[in-house]
Amino acid sequence: MKKISLLLIGLIAMVFSTQIKAQETQELEDLNYFKYVVIPIQYQFQSEENEFLINSLTKHLFNEENFTTYMDVESKPKDLTFNRCLALFAEVKSESESFFSLNTKLELILKDCNNKVIFKSEGRSKLKDYKEAYHDALKDAFTPLQSFNYEYNGKNSYDSSKFEEEEQKSPIQKEPKKETKSFEETVKEKLIGTYSLFNEEYSISKIEAGYILTNTATAEKKAFINVTSNNSLLFNSDTINGTLVINDDGDLEVEYFNNASGKVEKATLYRVE
Repeated sequence: MKKISLLLIGLIAMVFSTQIKAQETQELEDLNYFKYVVIPIQYQFQSEENEFLINSLTKHLFNEENFTTYMDVESKPKDLTFNRCLALFAEVKSESESFFSLNTKLELILKDCNNKVIFKSEGRSKLKDYKEAYHDALKDAFTPLQSFNYEYNGKNSYDSSKFEEEEQKSPIQKEPKKETKSFEETVKEKLIGTYSLFNEEYSISKIEAGYILTNTATAEKKAFINVTSNNSLLFNSDTINGTLVINDDGDLEVEYFNNASGKVEKATLYRVE
């Protein structure tokens, strides 16, 4: 009788486990219906924009898994501007496991345009340093995505001709820029110019959505720089997503998370002229 009971318990546990795995697989498959991921410059638990570089790291980790990402302060492509339901919207929540727990726990959540949760995952860390613990926990939360090969399937339909018609009838109104004119003028004066990094020369010029860093020799666009509403600067390239500071010498110091080393590092572009 005991053997039968144990067998039944084992069978129920196996069925339950299979159902959970099937649900998790479906959640991951649902990600393929979305073309973009939009990441806020500040999560609710943060006291300032991109605190501890968590938001930049979120963008970097999604990019590593082949997602096309935008910070909420960045200029968006036309299809996303017209149809925000093409995107998933990222949230990261910080939760304390218990009053006496020394663990850092983060929850990664992806919601659609109707605020429906499409995917969520938890990550934990036992590291003591706040920044390192947050980064470690966030990377842990991305673990399920590392074994999933995301690929947009195009089934989140978007009719470009409809967009053209709507754009002609009612042009999309751009949100008025926030009152940061004096800061933006100062940034423009300090940023635009020529810089040197690893014996290569780069130039920064102004574009509508911010600033662009270009390799002077090859004319290749290397990075975009955006001004946030909190008067800080974001540096985004294919390999680096972080914050930028202009030092007293006019050099550009970029602080970013190096995925290879697992550490926060700095790169400096030295002002030439």
